[in-house]
Amino acid sequence: MARSLKEHLGDPRGQAMYGVVHGGSDRELRAQSAAFLSHLPFDGYAVGGSLGRDHEEMIELLEYVTPLLADQKRPRHLLGIGDERGVRAAAALGFDTMDSCYPTRIARHGTLLSRAGKLHITSGKYARDYGPIDPETPTVSASRAYMHHLAKMSEPLFITLAALHNIQYMTALMHELRERIRQDDI
Repeated sequence: MARSLKEHLGDPRGQAMYGVVHGGSDRELRAQSAAFLSHLPFDGYAVGGSLGRDHEEMIELLEYVTPLLADQKRPRHLLGIGDERGVRAAAALGFDTMDSCYPTRIARHGTLLSRAGKLHITSGKYARDYGPIDPETPTVSASRAYMHHLAKMSEPLFITLAALHNIQYMTALMHELRERIRQDDI
């Protein structure tokens, strides 16, 4: 048994330890990693590392790896995936949690998430758009025009508001997915 897992089991202090399945996009390496980790008493499993060149490859790889995780009742975590398409696909495959810098990274570069798609807020079409960032998802109380102005003026407040908006948007998405799981719709 891995030394770190042995130490953890001796004194978990209310923390969970996950085994991370690696192997790049090589299915055989992923299978070996999953088989090895599945025989150890981890609290859950995570899938990390390179997951392919695009969403299609990532989903195919996750469809292959997920059934290889021994105990389907243990939590599953996906490392580094945080875009809406990836999150929806991962939830449908049974992943419980994901982590990523994606929502805040794209916010810093002027992209806001919305139900209508990504808003590249520095575009001139938002200069006089006084509507909410996303009418379907209440987040920060700033108009698209105001966010456009802050971004164009390189105001530090823009990064804060944009990051808050994108995090609130992703939180609302996760709430929606959780409800769909409860209703057995996913």
